[in-house]
Parts: sequence; C-alpha cells; structure tokens
Amino acid sequence: MSTARLSRLVLVGVVVASMLSACGSGGGARTLTIQTDYASDEFAGSLWGFFPNQVAVRPGMTVRFHQTWTGEAHTVTLGTRVTELAAPFRPQLSRILSTGVVSEEPPGYQAFSDGLPLFFNEAGVNQTAAQRCVAPTVEDLPTDATACKRRKLPPFNGTEAYYSSGFIPFDGVRGNTFDLKIAEDANPGTYLYYCNLHGAPMGGEITVTKDGDVSKQAALNRQGKKEADRLAKVLLDVYRDEKAGKSKYSGNLAGSGDERSVNAFGAINEFTPRTIHAKVGEKVTWTLIGHNLSFNVPAYAPIYIVTPDGTVTFNDALRRPTGGWPGRTPPLSDRGTPPRLVSIDAGAFDGSGGSKSNGTGWTPGDKYSITFTKKGNYPYACIVHPGMIGKVVVS
Repeated sequence: MSTARLSRLVLVGVVVASMLSACGSGGGARTLTIQTDYASDEFAGSLWGFFPNQVAVRPGMTVRFHQTWTGEAHTVTLGTRVTELAAPFRPQLSRILSTGVVSEEPPGYQAFSDGLPLFFNEAGVNQTAAQRCVAPTVEDLPTDATACKRRKLPPFNGTEAYYSSGFIPFDGVRGNTFDLKIAEDANPGTYLYYCNLHGAPMGGEITVTKDGDVSKQAALNRQGKKEADRLAKVLLDVYRDEKAGKSKYSGNLAGSGDERSVNAFGAINEFTPRTIHAKVGEKVTWTLIGHNLSFNVPAYAPIYIVTPDGTVTFNDALRRPTGGWPGRTPPLSDRGTPPRLVSIDAGAFDGSGGSKSNGTGWTPGDKYSITFTKKGNYPYACIVHPGMIGKVVVS
C-alpha cells in the first residue's frame, strides 16, 4: 500500500467542528488559547484534536494554539482551499464530536486529501506541508513537495488559499505554541482549520466577527475539557478492558489493537501491563501495535528534527534499531496488501551494552521477544512517545 494511500485511509473522517459555542459579549482578552492534543491523567496517550474546536474572535485578536507534546506532530492549516474542499462533508461535522470515533470515509474526502499537501509522502516528510506557508492562490502552492516561497506568516485575513503553521516543534523559541494572528482587516466569516498530518478529523472552526459575541477564555477551558474527556472516554474504556485481559492479542502489548481504539481519533500509548514479572532465562514476548521497545533509554529527543533552514526531517538515529538488536525487515513490495507479520527474537539481554532499541516501522501484530538472563528491574520505553514506559522485573 502506498504511503499516500495509507495516509488517506488512516486520516479518514469529517472536519471536527463544534456546534456549541463558548461565547460571551464583546471585549475581553486579545489572545485566546486553544489546546492542541491533550494528555489524560488516567492513561498515557494522544488525543488528536483541538480543545475546544470552535472559537469566535474579533479582527486584530490572536488565537494561540498550545500544544501538549505526546510525540505526535501537529499543524494548524486553513485557507479558502481548505474550506472549499471540505464543503461536501461539512453536514457530517457533528458526528465525531458525539462519538469520538471515525469509522468511514465520507463523500468528498478523497478530493480533500488529494487537493491539499499531506505531511507525509513517499519520500518522507513533505516540506510544503511541514514548513510554514502562505499561498495567496492555489497556483502558489508547490507541487514538488518543496517549501513554499512565502514562509513568514502575515496576520491571517481570510483571503489566502493556504495558510499553515507547519510543524509545531517540541522545543525551541516556538516550542509547543503557534500564534494565529487575525488581521485588523480580516474578512468576517467562519474558517475551517485542520492538522495536515492527522487529517480533517483533527480540525475545527474560527469565526471572525466584527460585532457578534466573542469567546471567553473560561468558557473555552470548560468546553475544551468536555470535548477532551469525551474523546478520552473511548480510549479509556479500551485501556481498562485490555488491562483486564480483554484484547484481540494475547500476552504483553505495546500499544492497543482494539478496533475501538483503531477508529478513535487518538491513541493509547501504554505498555499493558506496565510491569511484567519474569524468571531468569525466561523469554518475554510483546505484540507491537504502532510502538517500539527501548531499554537503557537516553534522554528524550523527538523523532522530528527542524534544521536551521527550517527543513523538517525524521531523526533517523531514533528510527533505526540500536545496540545490536534486530529491527523489522521492510516489506519487499508495496502492492496494496499488508506486509506479512513477523516474529523476531532479540536473544539474551542482561541489561548491559548501552542503549538497546528495536527501531520503528513495525506492523500492528508483529511480535518481539527478549530473554532476560539476570535478576533485576529493567525499565523500558517507547522512544517516540514520552510517557509510554514499562518495567520488566526479573527474579
């Protein structure tokens, strides 16, 4: 299956846009904050949404997108092209809010996906989507996956065909924050926005009004928590079932394979169980579902790197297996069929030898085994997702 097609299948759904506003009378703060992604206090995971996903502002105000870093890359992308291509499935925009689940591709989504830059392409990271960009017309958008000519963002006025934050970095001057400044002369109206990595289901609406009600931060906070809790509940129910042994996969899990979590717009970033008990010489096997296994983990570093010229790339040092452990052999073809599942044995491990990782690129359902040859506690983690940690206790 091609990377582009896989992205379309994974990123199916509808534009997330709340029909409930968190508004009051005019005036108030000049900057309003929307949460981007969200961390539950009941499980390690990612919630692919903007909380809340609807805000009303005056021209001249700023919408600040504050990102909770869960290991997932996000953008804030909008413009007339986004609104135009999303029009066919706007009638379905409330469904994901009520269920937290995206189960099918709506009419028109293929054209939406084809007509806008995707964060990933066959070559890796698409710089058109990953870097900051403003394109006054559709013709100004590069078609060769290179960065846009205009990367310094002026205040948004509503006439731009494409306007994007690009990748919101984990650290640095702009770490975990994107300020969308609304121009003083912005056209009144409602503008759809979305994340160009996770697709239209991770999106929302910004209403620019000259004389209508504008949002109040306290109301936004309450509504955002309500929306995040609604999505988190779908994943929390799955996590509780898997902790109780109710999973399509038996044994130890790295991630979640339940169909409810596959269709939910978020992810459970947990090792289940978090603590595994084993005897010396016992082989421990995990089923990998979108995550990796790393022991003697170094200081955290995100899997995405932003170079001095603004290019966004993968941190290949994290993607590759390390310490002599085997990684996954890539599929020999890309013909639209899932790659064959593999079961790989890393052999004996006594805790020494520095950092050990099986790399990334695993197919859900692959298995990985390690034989522990010495008593002790062996903490481990997914090197991509902070907060996804576990421990093997060997006696």
